[in-house]
Amino acid sequence: MRDGIALKSAGHPAMVLVHDVFEKAAHAQATALGMPDLRIYVFPQHRPGEPDEIEIEKAARAAEALDSNLL
Repeated sequence: MRDGIALKSAGHPAMVLVHDVFEKAAHAQATALGMPDLRIYVFPQHRPGEPDEIEIEKAARAAEALDSNLL
């Protein structure tokens, strides 16, 4: 979060990537640090015991969503 805020404060485009379990904390920290409009991309965290096929599909969907957010 702090790196993303530092980059954005310096005038660079920035997006912070966080696991879904940290989404609330990421938004709260961005707001607390004075940058509530910081772009935060949330992606699913690996769940122990999930079959590889499910993890691969989740990764593919996350990559597609990230690509569309960068445009």
